[in-house]
This record gives sequence, structure tokens and C-alpha cells, in this order.
Amino acid sequence: MKTAGIMFIAAAMTAMSFAAAPASAQDRERTSVEAPSYPRSAERRGIEGYAVVQYSVAEDGSVQNPTVVESEPAGVFDRAVLRAIEGWAYAPAAAATEGLEQRFDFNLGG
Repeated sequence: MKTAGIMFIAAAMTAMSFAAAPASAQDRERTSVEAPSYPRSAERRGIEGYAVVQYSVAEDGSVQNPTVVESEPAGVFDRAVLRAIEGWAYAPAAAATEGLEQRFDFNLGG
């Protein structure tokens, strides 16, 4: 039986890359990161793909307004990545950070 694994573009949880993020965005320290769960229906059908999420971080460090801006296949992984990224947290800062982006790749491992 195959087990599902989620692989991120960058090196797992320690060095996730942010595409097109302003310099101040990279200064925000992540204090909590949650990996998305592989959707069971996609796993059963052998579907692999990715989803890209854009979001902001409020002054208190909470993730705000996450939106899937690209996914393949469309709609398959959206709910899983939104649920996970809403659980992320950052260190508090004097101002909100806008324009963060994260890509999540979903690959079945064996």
C-alpha cells in the first residue's frame, strides 16, 4: 500500500520560499507551520498536483485572507492548503505584511 507524502518546493518546513514577497515579508519569523493533509479522494485516485496560496500576515502574526491563486488540477487541493495555512502563525510585528505566496506540491510517495 502506498503512503501519501507532501513535498514542498523548498526544503520541507525549514526553508519554504516565498515568491514575489517584499523584503519586509521575509523578515517575519514563522512560529507555527502546519502541513496540509493529502485529500483522501485524490490519494485513492492517484492524483498528484499543486496549489499556490497568496495571503497576508496581521500585526499579531495571524494569517489573513488566504486565497488559492493557482492549482492543478483545479480545486482538488484548495481546501487542504487553505485549512493548513490558516493554522500558520508568525511573530508579531509593528505592521501587517502583505503579498506572501506559498506553493504546496502534492506527490504520492511509495
